[in-house]
Amino acid sequence: MEYFYNLLFYFAIYSFAGWCGEVVFATVRHGKFVNRGMLHGAYCPIYGFGLITVIVCLTPIKDSWLLLFAGSAVLTTVLEFITGFVLDKLFGRRWWDYSDKKFNIGGYICPQFTVVWGLACLLIMKVVQPAIAFAVGLIWKPVGIAALCLFYAAIITDVILTFPEVKKLRNEIRLIDDLEKQLTAVSDAIGSDLSDKTAQAVEFTKEHRITAEEMQRKADMFKAKLETASDSVKQRNSERLSELKGNASERREELTARFNELNEKLSELKAKHKRLYKAFPSLKNGRKKLKKVISKKK
Repeated sequence: MEYFYNLLFYFAIYSFAGWCGEVVFATVRHGKFVNRGMLHGAYCPIYGFGLITVIVCLTPIKDSWLLLFAGSAVLTTVLEFITGFVLDKLFGRRWWDYSDKKFNIGGYICPQFTVVWGLACLLIMKVVQPAIAFAVGLIWKPVGIAALCLFYAAIITDVILTFPEVKKLRNEIRLIDDLEKQLTAVSDAIGSDLSDKTAQAVEFTKEHRITAEEMQRKADMFKAKLETASDSVKQRNSERLSELKGNASERREELTARFNELNEKLSELKAKHKRLYKAFPSLKNGRKKLKKVISKKK
């Protein structure tokens, strides 16, 4: 019983400490406060789970610095990969993304952060955890139990309140993905249509230019007719090009309208889930990717 009591305390402490670390990192990086984490409260449960896993699994080998570092790096990296993979499959977005790091795996994990997690856990197990264990042992049991009840009541309530928001976010992200695919299809169709019509116009012009040159070489007596034919060809080319530009303009307007519609939905989504988007900037990657696609088609 004492063992589980201590683990519950460790989970609470490390969840809060992890949230503090994330806030400090985000503040240094972005220059402002960002409430990191999926939940609203001041805790990141993934850190609690990670450290509890390390404590439970690696305490028997804590005297070996090398084994402790290696075990910590592997355990935390596996946990990070599983969590990132599951969130990606559920929402179709990466909640964090290491794609810009060398030797990353799927953007979920990378060796640079594996080393960071290993060193951090090594420091925690050697320095921090003994101090926390000692401090928890000093807490009067009734007070400790009351504090744990308050903490877990708060986190359970937070999960209950956050779940509908996250579920709605998942559905809306899927809607945005569908619109993105439709928009990309329209954009590709415009590009293909423009390319085909341009090729046809070029071929049309070449054929009539060759005909005009042959007529000019054959006889000067048809010079007047040739000039008339040339004017006719120019006029027809001009009409074809005007038609092409008109069609392209109409299709571009259609694309712009669809993009504006999507952009409005994205803005609504961002407003509804402002905190989650701030906490996990990688969720915006789909929007940035879409803007790149549109800019290439213009």
